[in-house]
Amino acid sequence: MAFASRSRKTLTVETLRIIQDSAFATWSRESSWALFAYLIVHTISMGFLVGTGMLIDARILGVGGRIPLPAAGRLLPVVAIALTIAIPSGLLLLISYPAKHLTNPLFYVKLTLVITALLITLAFRNRIFAPSLPQPPGWAKPVAGLSLLLWMAGLTAGKFLEYTNHVLLVY
Repeated sequence: MAFASRSRKTLTVETLRIIQDSAFATWSRESSWALFAYLIVHTISMGFLVGTGMLIDARILGVGGRIPLPAAGRLLPVVAIALTIAIPSGLLLLISYPAKHLTNPLFYVKLTLVITALLITLAFRNRIFAPSLPQPPGWAKPVAGLSLLLWMAGLTAGKFLEYTNHVLLVY
C-alpha cells in the first residue's frame, strides 16, 4: 500500500515537473509580459463572470424590481463570453505554475464554488427568464441567495490563492 501511495505521489510530482519544465511554461514564467497578460485577462473575465452572475442573482432576489426578469436573462451571453475567456486564461496560469495551483486545496475549493454557482446561474436560464414569468417562483430566491454566496466565496478563494501556496515549483 505504501508503495502505491509513493508511486502516485512520484507520478504526480513527475507530471507537475513535466508541465512546469515545458518550453511554453518556462517561457510564460520568464517572459516580461506573458504571465501578467494572462493574469489581467483572467481577472477581467472572472470579474465579468462573477459580476454578471451576482447581478442575475440580485435581480432574482428582488433588487432592481423595475427591470423585467427576462431582461436580466439577456445577460447570460455575457456569462458565456466571460467563461470562454476565463477558462483558457486560467489554463495558461495553471500551465505557468502547475504546482502552485494543483497542490493547493484552495484551488479546488475555488473551482468547486465557481462551477457550482455557474451551474445554478445556467439552470435559471430555462426556468426563470421566460417572457411570461413576471416574478421568480418561490424556490428561486433561496437558490439565488445560495448562488450569490457561492459567487462571493469563489471570488474570495480565488483572491486568497495568491497568498496560500506552499509550493511554487517542484524540483
